Amino acid sequence: MLKEMADVIEGVAVILVMYRQKHNLELLYDSLYAQSYQNFRIYFVDNNPDDDDINFSKILNEKYAFTIEYIRPGYNSGFAAGNNAGAERAIKDGYEFIFFLNNDNELDKSCIQELVSALKSEPDAGAVSPLIMYGGDKRNENVIQEFGEKCDFDKYKIIKNFELMNLSDAEGKIQSKLSCDLLSGGAVMFRQTALKKTGLWDERYFAYGDEIDIFRRLRDNGFTALAIAGAKLYHHHKWGKDNKQSYYFEYYLIERNKFLYFHKFGLYSAMFFMFILDTLKFPGRLMWFIKVCDFKLAIYYLRGGLAGLLNRKGKPGLGFIN
Repeated sequence: MLKEMADVIEGVAVILVMYRQKHNLELLYDSLYAQSYQNFRIYFVDNNPDDDDINFSKILNEKYAFTIEYIRPGYNSGFAAGNNAGAERAIKDGYEFIFFLNNDNELDKSCIQELVSALKSEPDAGAVSPLIMYGGDKRNENVIQEFGEKCDFDKYKIIKNFELMNLSDAEGKIQSKLSCDLLSGGAVMFRQTALKKTGLWDERYFAYGDEIDIFRRLRDNGFTALAIAGAKLYHHHKWGKDNKQSYYFEYYLIERNKFLYFHKFGLYSAMFFMFILDTLKFPGRLMWFIKVCDFKLAIYYLRGGLAGLLNRKGKPGLGFIN
């Protein structure tokens, strides 16, 4: 339950959840410093038991002078609980808009302004998200990661709009405001009143795959979701065989959380058909897992599926997650 909130004040609360990711901060802070909209406060939720990320942020902030509130759970609480810790504090402080933002993003200078303007002009919209581009080695290739998503909430069928399309090829096809079923949890701005009615992130998922749950509730409470073409950011997540634990973590949780979702909403027929589909697709996925990572990724994927079928919620029992 959300705590009683203060009077609503105009402005944006930027929620950053950190876990040993200080290497991402300088690029993110540079892009926040360059924003045309500057009426924001950062809620920095540090899931790292020590203060390494916080100390680095404080050193960087001698240059930027952001208003930052540091929140220390004292343990790795996960993406969902970390977001909730920041959002509860921001809502209590009265912020009108809550921007959940992964720390490996680089924002175009008008990103926040465009999202705020969209929420102000669309009273039925509960959440908005930018045009998300691939960063990293693809930063200058203008490849779209997603522009919102289509979703069948009863079948857990998700399709990312314009995925892998070059931005120049998408011109004329991308609407300035696109109505979507689902938006990426890595860069999404909610209206405070929508979160108050819908509720926050469900912590049973810990991380990954929890967007479908909150956007199902957003829809059921009468709000719409929009992707905004004028808002753009670059997602610099690092993938590669030198980062295998990230693959293990993500694919374990994506597979587990899919089945947790079916359990939560009583979608047992869909769960059965998804299990059959995953079984039929596994040989092809196994070859892909070996190509991009290694054979152990397939083991984590299978373990995640079993944990989900058994409805095992919360923080996963993975040895490298502390």
